[in-house]
Amino acid sequence: MLRKLLRICAGVTVAIFLLNCRRSYLLTRDAFGFDDEEDDGPAMLMDGGIVDSNDSSSRQTPGITAGGFFLHQLSAKAPGCEGFCCNMGDKEVQCLDVESCAAIGSNGSNAALPRPRYALVLSHYGVPTNRLLQSIKSMQAAALAAGADILVLMMQDHADQMSYRLQRRLKKWRVKVHLVPWALPPGMIYIKKVTKYDGWCGKMDFIRLHALALEGYDAIAYYDADCEFQGDILPVLQCASQGYFLSTSGGVGENLNVGFFATRPDRRLLEAALIFARRNNFSREDGWGNSGWKPRGYYYVGGECGQGFFYSLYYSRTGRSEAAEKALEAAGIWQNGVFEPAQLDRCLWNYQTSWGCRKDFDCERVRVHHKPTKERGSDRNECEKLRFREQRRKQAQEQRLQRIRNMSAQEIPAAKEGLLLRHLNGLCLRPGNGLLQLADCGDFNVRLVEADAMEEGEVFLGEFVLKLGDQCAAPSAEMAEPQLLLAPCHRIHRHLQIFRVLRATGNSEMFILQHKASSKCIHPNGGKEKPEAETPLLLHHQCDRSRRALMFQAKDNMSAVET
Repeated sequence: MLRKLLRICAGVTVAIFLLNCRRSYLLTRDAFGFDDEEDDGPAMLMDGGIVDSNDSSSRQTPGITAGGFFLHQLSAKAPGCEGFCCNMGDKEVQCLDVESCAAIGSNGSNAALPRPRYALVLSHYGVPTNRLLQSIKSMQAAALAAGADILVLMMQDHADQMSYRLQRRLKKWRVKVHLVPWALPPGMIYIKKVTKYDGWCGKMDFIRLHALALEGYDAIAYYDADCEFQGDILPVLQCASQGYFLSTSGGVGENLNVGFFATRPDRRLLEAALIFARRNNFSREDGWGNSGWKPRGYYYVGGECGQGFFYSLYYSRTGRSEAAEKALEAAGIWQNGVFEPAQLDRCLWNYQTSWGCRKDFDCERVRVHHKPTKERGSDRNECEKLRFREQRRKQAQEQRLQRIRNMSAQEIPAAKEGLLLRHLNGLCLRPGNGLLQLADCGDFNVRLVEADAMEEGEVFLGEFVLKLGDQCAAPSAEMAEPQLLLAPCHRIHRHLQIFRVLRATGNSEMFILQHKASSKCIHPNGGKEKPEAETPLLLHHQCDRSRRALMFQAKDNMSAVET
């Protein structure tokens, strides 16, 4: 009996000891920000101009690394979208050059000026879940790079129901909870009657109005939780700090997508929204306060929620909405006063599917990726979240390695060196007068070197680089029909080096070369089937796979090229 009691006491002592250890571990972990979850938590800002260590290509992309996450800084000067890009009132307008705007709003190297205060803002209506932080790693990197806080707007009763685990994650990622008193503007006239089959996005949209009144910050930028930061967004904050109200159009034809906006916070912006909501109703025919649907011209998704409300109120400066002008005036906002509305190129700053983006748009230029959240379907022009892009790149690398494994010992050196490239008429590709041209074959000729192709198909045979030693072919300038030149590969951005090999129609041994970034094909200048030596090569939008003037061949009749 005594031995049994001793065993029980020993067991209780061990249990108490383990519980105390567990409690000490939790306290230590919370005190120092440790976590046993799979995500890594924030890290320090590294430096600028770093090559992305996760990128398998040899390119050197301008950018900044924060918390181990790379954010590119590729130029946003060239447009990403075409057709229905940016709007103002009842008109389509030119998108704002946010980089030029940011250059004015930057303090530059003047250390005497106080460092601006910025915030990236999320919101949530309802009991918070982990989906609130689905893109937190990239958002934390963007916040570090911009010197910004991260805030999440929510109501007290929802914050009270937050799980302890989510509270720990918010603390670890340094996300500040900002409590707000309402999700719908008090006294709002229009409140949609929700049924089992017909919901309303009102509360989840209108709660984000509170971001407009976060005074104390020089600029805020609101983003939906599914926005992934792929590039540096500091220019957006610098531009917004000058009083611009920034947004983008939507990816399915909306005048405005409410998943992103940026501005200099001012309580009068929120007051204008409260006045507008109290005085004006909504109808599917006439929109908010009879503001209509121009420039789109008809109802669009989210029109009865934030997307229609924000545009009708804040983008009606061209006489589009008398109701909006009255609300802005009543709140103390004048046309040249508190804010200047403008829209940014959505394909760059708030990507939402390939709809309306240029066919030659390079996905690596996306600064913030919003939609789609899933892996793309059959649309090869669709830009993806980074994890899907990386999966596709790894698959392409594995396919390439597998092809090399299946080669004979004699084929491997030739595959690494590349295949001798010839035009249909037998001429090789060689440099001349600083440009790439057709010429009689010599000791040094351009060769076709395989890249990591991310697509395959019956017509598409792979992706290649046109190389001569350490030089690569690329377009000479941004123009309608640019000539090709050779330059050191490390000085040319990777996406400008890639050419798609497309099988020629009616001749399995021939192919045409399509520049991936521009979707234009290589033509001999003059378009002759049998061009003379020293004929320059250029890119042209016509890509007829049956046209003999465009046909090329590689050594060994493409036997080492076909997939």
